[in-house]
Amino acid sequence: MNSQQQEQSLRIRPKWALYFLGGLEIVILLLSLLGQYLRMFPDSYSIYSHYQDNLIHYFMILFDVNAEANITTYYSVSMAIAASFLLFLIAYFKHAAKDRYRFYWAVLAWFVLYISMDDASVIHEKTSRYLKGLTTLGGWFEYKWVIIGLVVVGVFSISFFRFWLNLDNRYKILFLMSAGLFFGGAVGAELIGGRWVSSFGSKNFTYALLTTFEQGLQYGGLTMLVYSLLSYLESYYPRFSVLAKDIVKENK
Repeated sequence: MNSQQQEQSLRIRPKWALYFLGGLEIVILLLSLLGQYLRMFPDSYSIYSHYQDNLIHYFMILFDVNAEANITTYYSVSMAIAASFLLFLIAYFKHAAKDRYRFYWAVLAWFVLYISMDDASVIHEKTSRYLKGLTTLGGWFEYKWVIIGLVVVGVFSISFFRFWLNLDNRYKILFLMSAGLFFGGAVGAELIGGRWVSSFGSKNFTYALLTTFEQGLQYGGLTMLVYSLLSYLESYYPRFSVLAKDIVKENK
C-alpha cells in the first residue's frame, strides 16, 4: 500500500448557513419568551409536582436571553467566535497578498473575538462600576455603559469608513447591515430598554419583550456577518482548500 495527497475543495454554502442560523435563532428567542411568560404569569398554568417545578425553573434560566452562563450565552459566544475565525482567515489571505487593507481585516477579527469574550464575561456591564461617580442620568441612559458603547460605535465608524468605501457595493450593504443590526441591538435597543426601566421597572413582560428584541438584533447582526464573510470567501477565494490523505491500494 502507498499513500498520496489529494487536493479537495471546501464547498462554501452561505445561504445554508443563513437559513440554518436564522431558524435556530428564532427557536432560541421563542423559547426565551416562553420562559419569561412562565416567569411573569405563574397563575396561567398549574404545577403538579416538585419535579415539574424544577423543570420549569431550569428551563427559564437556560433560555433567558437576559441572563448569563446559559444556552443563549453559549450560542452568541459561539457565533462571535465563528465570525472572528472567518475574519482571521480572510486577514491571512489578505496578508499573503500584501493587500492594502489587510490590517483592517486583522483588527476586525480581533474586535469580533473581543465581542465573544465580552459576551462570555459581561465585560461591558462590569464597566458600569467605574461610572458610579457620574450623576444618575436615568431615562435613555439608565444603563450608563451605553455612553461608552456610543463612543466605541463612533470611533469604529470613523476608523473603518475608508475601509468600507473600498468594498464592492454588495459587501458594503452586507457589512453595513451586519453592523447596523448588531450595534442597533447592543446599544440602540439598550437605550430603549433603559428608558423603559427608568419609567416602569424591569419586572414586567414588556421589558422581557424588549430584551428579547435586543438580543434578536444582535443575533441577526452576527448571523448576517457570518453570511457576509462566507459570501466574501466564496466570491474572492473560491478555491481555498485543504489537503487530505487518501490511502490507495497497489494494483497487483
